Amino acid sequence: MQPHKKIHLIPYLFLAPNLIIFTVFIIIPTIHNFYLSLFDLSPFRPPQFTGLNNFIYLFTKDDLFLRSLKNLGVFVVGDVGGMVVLAIAIGFLLNQQIRFRGFFRSAFFYPVLLSPVVVALVWEWILNTQFGALNALLKSIGIQGLPWLLVPNWSKVWTIVVHVWASVGFYALIILAGLQSIPGELYEAALVDGASRRQQFRFVTFPLLMPSILTVVILSTIRAFGIFDHIYVLTGGGPGTATLMMVQYIYRTAFEMDQGGLAAAASLVLFFIILLLTVVQYLLGKKQEAI
Repeated sequence: MQPHKKIHLIPYLFLAPNLIIFTVFIIIPTIHNFYLSLFDLSPFRPPQFTGLNNFIYLFTKDDLFLRSLKNLGVFVVGDVGGMVVLAIAIGFLLNQQIRFRGFFRSAFFYPVLLSPVVVALVWEWILNTQFGALNALLKSIGIQGLPWLLVPNWSKVWTIVVHVWASVGFYALIILAGLQSIPGELYEAALVDGASRRQQFRFVTFPLLMPSILTVVILSTIRAFGIFDHIYVLTGGGPGTATLMMVQYIYRTAFEMDQGGLAAAASLVLFFIILLLTVVQYLLGKKQEAI
């Protein structure tokens, strides 16, 4: 006869508050949101059950939703690409033995602490066509300024630049932590074996830094999919719909067009995209642990 296993309740008691909060603020609202997405909702008429028609409409007839999805794809590629490259470069620079290293580390992280609304307002002033600091600087050296936020392609570029500038310090610290976790003995052994700097980077630094780089990629991607405040203040989704993203589409649909069911369906689409990315992060993390 095997003895009965004791059930240790203490870990579950510690987990209970987080599980309750997660259930109340994530699971229940998600289920309720799915319920709402099955209806045609408006404050001016009774709810009408439509089944999956809202989802079908989003992907077959709603050009604004498809445009916001396309804009979001372009933004995510540019934002994550720029974030990863700059985070690695800044992480390596901050890991060097330079004077005032502590100051520079704080300086690069400082924009992360600022409110996204404040960041967007400051950059809106810098990029203003008539009295912006950037155009004033260009005119002072004989170059004609541009309406940066009124040209679709330029507005897309600047939304990426502003978000990267405001967020890269956080990801640079992740890279910096990864670099500092690499044992110095490995570099000493590589030097003894006659490895060059390039070979040290290829065979020592890069493989051991991959978990940190993967973390930066996944976290920045998830954050990019949920972009709203920077763009809402900076461009308002314009010019036209050039910088309209999914979260702003959901906001417009729910509160300006009074189509709550359609907004609920769109938010579920975004939820499942982010959920898929989270699962990918978990699986890749488990794979790294196995290696």
